[in-house]
Amino acid sequence: MKLNRQNKKGFTLVEILVGVGILAMLASGMWVAVASYQNKKLVKKAETEITLLEASMNEYRTDNGGLLPFGRGDEESSSIMYQALSCDYDGDGEPDDANGVTRMPYCPTFTVIKNTKAAEQGEGIPVIRASIRTKEKGKRKMLVVVDPWGKPYRYRLGCEAEDDKGKTGQGINADFDIFSQGPDGLGDSTTKDGENEDNISNIKLW
Repeated sequence: MKLNRQNKKGFTLVEILVGVGILAMLASGMWVAVASYQNKKLVKKAETEITLLEASMNEYRTDNGGLLPFGRGDEESSSIMYQALSCDYDGDGEPDDANGVTRMPYCPTFTVIKNTKAAEQGEGIPVIRASIRTKEKGKRKMLVVVDPWGKPYRYRLGCEAEDDKGKTGQGINADFDIFSQGPDGLGDSTTKDGENEDNISNIKLW
Protein backbone atom coordinates (compact mmCIF):
# COMPACT_ATOMS: atom_id res chain seq x y z
CA MET A 1 0.00 0.00 0.00
CA LYS A 2 1.37 3.36 -1.11
CA LEU A 3 1.11 6.30 1.28
CA ASN A 4 0.59 9.82 -0.04
CA ARG A 5 2.98 12.25 1.51
CA GLN A 6 2.27 15.96 1.36
CA ASN A 7 5.20 18.29 1.02
CA LYS A 8 5.19 20.66 3.98
CA LYS A 9 7.15 23.82 3.35
CA GLY A 10 8.28 25.92 6.35
CA PHE A 11 9.45 29.54 6.44
CA THR A 12 12.91 30.16 5.13
CA LEU A 13 15.44 32.10 7.18
CA VAL A 14 15.12 35.06 4.83
CA GLU A 15 11.34 35.14 5.25
CA ILE A 16 11.68 35.02 9.03
CA LEU A 17 14.21 37.86 9.02
CA VAL A 18 11.96 39.96 6.77
CA GLY A 19 9.02 39.36 9.12
CA VAL A 20 11.06 40.31 12.17
CA GLY A 21 12.25 43.45 10.39
CA ILE A 22 8.69 44.49 9.56
CA LEU A 23 7.57 43.95 13.15
CA ALA A 24 10.55 45.96 14.42
CA MET A 25 9.69 48.87 12.11
CA LEU A 26 6.06 48.81 13.22
CA ALA A 27 7.08 48.77 16.88
CA SER A 28 9.53 51.62 16.30
CA GLY A 29 6.87 53.68 14.56
CA MET A 30 4.43 53.12 17.41
CA TRP A 31 7.07 54.12 19.99
CA VAL A 32 7.82 57.36 18.11
CA ALA A 33 4.10 58.16 17.89
CA VAL A 34 3.57 57.53 21.62
CA ALA A 35 6.65 59.58 22.56
CA SER A 36 5.51 62.45 20.33
CA TYR A 37 2.02 62.41 21.87
CA GLN A 38 3.44 62.35 25.40
CA ASN A 39 5.79 65.24 24.63
CA LYS A 40 2.97 67.36 23.17
CA LYS A 41 0.93 66.68 26.31
CA LEU A 42 3.78 67.85 28.55
CA VAL A 43 4.33 70.98 26.41
CA LYS A 44 0.63 71.83 26.73
CA LYS A 45 0.84 71.33 30.50
CA ALA A 46 3.85 73.65 30.70
CA GLU A 47 1.96 76.32 28.73
CA THR A 48 -0.98 76.04 31.15
CA GLU A 49 1.27 76.28 34.19
CA ILE A 50 3.17 79.29 32.83
CA THR A 51 -0.15 81.07 32.21
CA LEU A 52 -1.14 80.40 35.84
CA LEU A 53 2.25 81.55 37.16
CA GLU A 54 2.07 84.70 35.03
CA ALA A 55 -1.40 85.58 36.34
CA SER A 56 -0.23 84.98 39.92
CA MET A 57 2.83 87.18 39.43
CA ASN A 58 0.65 89.98 38.04
CA GLU A 59 -1.52 89.75 41.16
CA TYR A 60 1.63 89.93 43.32
CA ARG A 61 2.75 93.03 41.42
CA THR A 62 -0.62 94.73 41.93
CA ASP A 63 -0.48 94.10 45.68
CA ASN A 64 3.10 95.39 45.91
CA GLY A 65 2.75 98.75 44.21
CA GLY A 66 3.94 97.56 40.81
CA LEU A 67 7.19 96.13 42.21
CA LEU A 68 8.41 92.62 41.48
CA PRO A 69 11.10 90.39 43.01
CA PHE A 70 14.47 90.37 41.26
CA GLY A 71 15.34 87.26 39.29
CA ARG A 72 18.12 86.51 36.78
CA GLY A 73 16.59 83.50 35.06
CA ASP A 74 18.86 81.01 36.85
CA GLU A 75 17.80 78.08 39.04
CA GLU A 76 17.70 80.26 42.15
CA SER A 77 15.20 82.55 40.40
CA SER A 78 12.75 79.65 40.55
CA SER A 79 13.04 79.67 44.33
CA ILE A 80 12.51 83.45 44.38
CA MET A 81 9.34 83.02 42.32
CA TYR A 82 8.12 80.23 44.60
CA GLN A 83 8.62 82.35 47.73
CA ALA A 84 6.83 85.36 46.26
CA LEU A 85 3.81 83.42 45.00
CA SER A 86 3.45 80.92 47.84
CA CYS A 87 4.25 83.33 50.72
CA ASP A 88 6.44 80.51 52.02
CA TYR A 89 9.73 82.19 52.89
CA ASP A 90 10.93 79.69 55.49
CA GLY A 91 10.67 76.71 53.13
CA ASP A 92 8.32 74.57 55.19
CA GLY A 93 5.81 74.22 52.36
CA GLU A 94 3.17 76.40 54.04
CA PRO A 95 2.34 80.15 53.78
CA ASP A 96 4.04 82.17 56.52
CA ASP A 97 2.24 84.25 59.14
CA ALA A 98 2.29 88.04 59.16
CA ASN A 99 1.33 89.68 62.48
CA GLY A 100 -0.35 86.46 63.56
CA VAL A 101 -2.36 86.11 60.35
CA THR A 102 -1.54 83.48 57.74
CA ARG A 103 -0.75 85.07 54.40
CA MET A 104 -2.86 84.15 51.40
CA PRO A 105 -0.68 82.74 48.61
CA TYR A 106 -0.96 84.26 45.14
CA CYS A 107 -0.70 80.81 43.60
CA PRO A 108 -2.72 78.48 45.85
CA THR A 109 -2.07 75.35 43.79
CA PHE A 110 1.51 74.65 44.90
CA THR A 111 2.22 71.18 46.22
CA VAL A 112 5.62 70.25 47.62
CA ILE A 113 6.95 66.94 46.30
CA LYS A 114 10.15 64.94 46.74
CA ASN A 115 10.26 63.28 43.32
CA THR A 116 10.19 65.30 40.10
CA LYS A 117 9.64 62.58 37.50
CA ALA A 118 7.42 63.71 34.64
CA ALA A 119 5.47 60.45 34.84
CA GLU A 120 4.06 61.51 38.20
CA GLN A 121 2.21 64.47 36.69
CA GLY A 122 -1.52 64.37 37.34
CA GLU A 123 -4.43 65.23 35.08
CA GLY A 124 -7.15 67.86 35.38
CA ILE A 125 -6.72 71.03 37.43
CA PRO A 126 -3.06 72.08 37.20
CA VAL A 127 -1.07 71.65 40.40
CA ILE A 128 2.15 73.63 40.30
CA ARG A 129 4.84 71.46 41.81
CA ALA A 130 7.62 72.70 44.06
CA SER A 131 10.63 70.51 44.68
CA ILE A 132 13.44 70.68 47.24
CA ARG A 133 16.81 71.45 45.69
CA THR A 134 20.23 72.03 47.20
CA LYS A 135 21.68 75.48 46.64
CA GLU A 136 25.34 75.26 45.59
CA LYS A 137 26.63 77.97 47.92
CA GLY A 138 26.54 76.68 51.47
CA LYS A 139 24.44 73.65 50.45
CA ARG A 140 21.29 75.40 51.65
CA LYS A 141 18.00 73.76 50.75
CA MET A 142 15.56 75.73 48.63
CA LEU A 143 12.18 75.10 47.06
CA VAL A 144 11.93 75.57 43.30
CA VAL A 145 8.94 75.47 40.96
CA VAL A 146 9.33 72.54 38.57
CA ASP A 147 8.06 72.03 35.04
CA PRO A 148 6.58 68.79 33.61
CA TRP A 149 10.12 67.48 32.95
CA GLY A 150 11.16 67.98 36.58
CA LYS A 151 13.37 71.00 35.84
CA PRO A 152 13.01 74.43 37.53
CA TYR A 153 10.87 77.07 35.86
CA ARG A 154 13.00 80.21 35.45
CA TYR A 155 11.97 83.76 36.38
CA ARG A 156 13.62 86.94 35.11
CA LEU A 157 12.71 90.52 36.03
CA GLY A 158 11.73 92.53 32.94
CA CYS A 159 13.81 95.17 31.19
CA GLU A 160 11.46 97.99 32.27
CA ALA A 161 10.58 96.70 35.75
CA GLU A 162 12.12 97.37 39.15
CA ASP A 163 12.39 95.49 42.41
CA ASP A 164 11.94 97.06 45.85
CA LYS A 165 15.56 98.28 45.78
CA GLY A 166 15.16 100.12 42.48
CA LYS A 167 17.12 97.52 40.52
CA THR A 168 16.04 97.08 36.88
CA GLY A 169 15.84 93.62 35.34
CA GLN A 170 17.31 92.24 32.14
CA GLY A 171 14.32 90.32 30.84
CA ILE A 172 13.00 90.23 27.29
CA ASN A 173 9.49 91.29 28.32
CA ALA A 174 9.00 94.72 29.87
CA ASP A 175 7.58 93.23 33.10
CA PHE A 176 8.96 89.71 33.62
CA ASP A 177 9.83 86.47 31.86
CA ILE A 178 8.77 83.02 33.02
CA PHE A 179 10.09 80.09 31.04
CA SER A 180 10.68 76.37 30.97
CA GLN A 181 13.79 75.02 29.30
CA GLY A 182 11.60 72.45 27.59
CA PRO A 183 12.22 68.74 26.96
CA ASP A 184 16.00 69.10 26.61
CA GLY A 185 16.41 71.16 29.81
CA LEU A 186 18.71 73.68 28.08
CA GLY A 187 18.69 77.37 27.15
CA ASP A 188 18.09 80.77 28.73
CA SER A 189 15.23 82.03 26.50
CA THR A 190 17.12 85.13 25.38
CA THR A 191 16.59 84.05 21.76
CA LYS A 192 14.30 81.57 20.00
CA ASP A 193 16.96 79.47 18.27
CA GLY A 194 19.64 76.96 19.23
CA GLU A 195 19.19 75.52 22.72
CA ASN A 196 16.18 77.80 23.24
CA GLU A 197 14.21 76.40 20.32
CA ASP A 198 12.08 74.07 22.46
CA ASN A 199 11.77 76.45 25.43
CA ILE A 200 8.25 77.38 26.54
CA SER A 201 7.70 80.88 27.90
CA ASN A 202 5.46 83.90 28.33
CA ILE A 203 7.82 85.99 26.19
CA LYS A 204 5.73 88.01 23.77
CA LEU A 205 8.57 88.95 21.39
CA TRP A 206 8.17 85.57 19.72
